[in-house]
This record gives sequence, structure tokens and C-alpha cells, in this order.
Amino acid sequence: WYMHAGVLWGFGVGAAFVLISMWGWWHDVVKEGVTGGHHTPPVQSGLRVGMVLFIFSEVMFFIAFFWAFFHSSMPELNYVASPIWPPEGVVPLNAWEMPFMNTLILLSSGGTVTAAHHFIRDGNKPRAIFWIGMTVLLGVIFLGTQAYEFKHAAFGFTDGIYSTTFYMATGFHGLHVFIGVCFLTVCFFRAISGHFKPNQHVGFEAAAWYWHFVDVVWLFLFTSIYWWA
Repeated sequence: WYMHAGVLWGFGVGAAFVLISMWGWWHDVVKEGVTGGHHTPPVQSGLRVGMVLFIFSEVMFFIAFFWAFFHSSMPELNYVASPIWPPEGVVPLNAWEMPFMNTLILLSSGGTVTAAHHFIRDGNKPRAIFWIGMTVLLGVIFLGTQAYEFKHAAFGFTDGIYSTTFYMATGFHGLHVFIGVCFLTVCFFRAISGHFKPNQHVGFEAAAWYWHFVDVVWLFLFTSIYWWA
């Protein structure tokens, strides 16, 4: 009991520091861009390049999980692995049930965030707010569906190499969706406050690029880990 309480206490303290850091970072960025006037065209260009490099680092992060999954699934590469994939006794999820529904949800959210971007560039604030809100809602539905899927899966995290790589890859993707939802939620309230202009909305652009990255990663996850496996 004491160990369980200690873990919860440590998690709570860590989560609190993360939330404080997020609030401080967004507060400073918004202040610099909206009231400080520091987001000049060269600065905006630098922010875009920084976001592209960050997304590239995230791509390499997921490549490691895909490598672990495929390496473990091929006996000719890993002689320790079972010649059957998924290993005997593991009942994988049906790709064409909840995973496929989640694919449709996430792809739809890619369309809604693109629509929001177009309306921001057109100066249509009400519609931009609506479509950003729809994107956030679809992201929350995706996370809820994935949580339900994890809870009712026939295998656990420690039930072998297939289970471990499955939960690591899809779980970290879910974490990235959660981060994207937080990012877009901030953009939603910024749009309500009128922070985004047709010629200056680099904060939303960064959120939209990140969301499209999450979409693309999920397509690879669905194709390889759910369908091919």
C-alpha cells in the first residue's frame, strides 16, 4: 500500500510540474507573439524550422518502436522470437473493428484541422473556432476509444514481446495524441481571443503540423501493427 501511495504521489508531483511548465511556456509564447510584437517574419521562420526539426526527432522516436516490432516478428532476424507471429496464445485485436473506427476518426480530424487552417487564413474567426473545436473533440473521442480498446484487450503489457511492442508503440502514439489535443485546446481559446491573424498564426501552424504527423504515424501503426500483424 505504501509503495502504491508513493507511486501516485510521485506521479501527481511530476504531473503538476509538467502542467506548470506547459502553462509558463504557452504564456510566454503568446505574450511574445500577441502583445510583445516579437514574432517578426524571421522569428516565425525560425519557429517553423524548429517545429519541423522537432517533428523529425519524433519520427526517429517512432522508427525505434517499429524496428523493435518488425525485428521481433521475423525469426530469421531474431532467433529468440517465436516462429509464429503473434506468438501462440496471443489473440490480437481485429483491425477492422475499433482500430479501423479510430483510423476514420483520426483521419477526419486531419480534415477538420485543415479546414480550420483555411478559415484562419481567410479571416473567418467563427468557422475557424468551430473546426478547431471539432478537431479537439475528435481527438478526445479517439483517446477514449483507445483506452476502451486497451482495457478490453485479451493480452497485457507483460505478456510477451508482441504485447510489449504493441502497447509501447500504440501507447506512445496515444500520448502524442493527448499532447496534440492540449496544443489544439490552447489554440481553441487563442482563436476565441482573436490571437490568430490571416498573416500571423504560427502557433496554430505548429499545432496543425504536429496533428498531421500524429495522423501519418497512426496510418503506419494501423497498417503494420493492427492489420499486417
